[in-house]
Amino acid sequence: MIVSSIDKYLLNRRNLLGASLGVFLGAGKSFSNVTEKNKTYDTNLGFSGSFDPYNPTHNTLAFCKLMADTRPEVETCGYFKGDVLAYLGQDTKLEPLFGYEGFGVTRTHQIGDYKWQKFHKEVAYYTDLKSGEILEDWYNPIIDERVRVVPVHNDAVNSVWAPTYSFMIGPKKVTKEFIFPWLLIGDNAVVDFGVNTTVPATLQPEEWPRESHGRITQVMEAIQLHTKISELIDPERTSIQVTGSWQRIAPWLPWMLMGQRSGHLFYKTITRKMTEGVESLPPHIYDYTRKNFPDYFKAPTEWKIPNVSSYEVYAREMKPQSFKK
Repeated sequence: MIVSSIDKYLLNRRNLLGASLGVFLGAGKSFSNVTEKNKTYDTNLGFSGSFDPYNPTHNTLAFCKLMADTRPEVETCGYFKGDVLAYLGQDTKLEPLFGYEGFGVTRTHQIGDYKWQKFHKEVAYYTDLKSGEILEDWYNPIIDERVRVVPVHNDAVNSVWAPTYSFMIGPKKVTKEFIFPWLLIGDNAVVDFGVNTTVPATLQPEEWPRESHGRITQVMEAIQLHTKISELIDPERTSIQVTGSWQRIAPWLPWMLMGQRSGHLFYKTITRKMTEGVESLPPHIYDYTRKNFPDYFKAPTEWKIPNVSSYEVYAREMKPQSFKK
């Protein structure tokens, strides 16, 4: 989910300028059309011996090493685990509802010096707080009703990482640099940033009276990534270990059938890049995915846009429910 949040971070920076949602990084199509097979690029994987957090080319390479691998034949796995809590108002404390656990698989393809296409998809499951088992149905104590649980499965979540990205504001083309906030202390490097998005809700109340949280979807995400500078600037490393956290404040999930009830969800997770591969995932996650979503052990092989959100998956696969009588 962190890789998705990085894309949202870039989208959010662009949205502050009033651009529409359809042209992120030239929408990717133009890049995919000019990709040259078997071409190599003279990208210095060692940052010429010193990492500059304000250099957009260094940021691009760093994120490729952090979130994936610079080699196109290597896929990387990112794992996350945590809890989801409910906020119902100022007179109640946040209460944990269920766990949240999953992973994403990423592959890159270099399309220019310090430019990569990112191919990514992800699954996430809601789990029982006590047993850790993946939930397929859940008793919602807030509405006193048992509901069907719908896991997250997003394919695809693609983007382009490049030193600059351009978009149109009316007839004017605007170009921004790819730079993230870094904190460097000794040999430790930390990226700490947030994402705030406000978009029209995919599920509108008229058609989805029980599933829709309203006309607008507001989401805040907070991301931290931790690594070592010595590993980051090692020219022999095409990928490096990273740990961190991902937190999210978001509306009720559609399958919770909460409608426009006041309140929201708070996700808190820890994250880790699984350099050992998908085989090192927890057995219950690996086995459930093998049975239900076997295609998600591999990154996408084709360039697809636009990206798919969980709300869009829900709208495609589910039917609106009537109000409980």
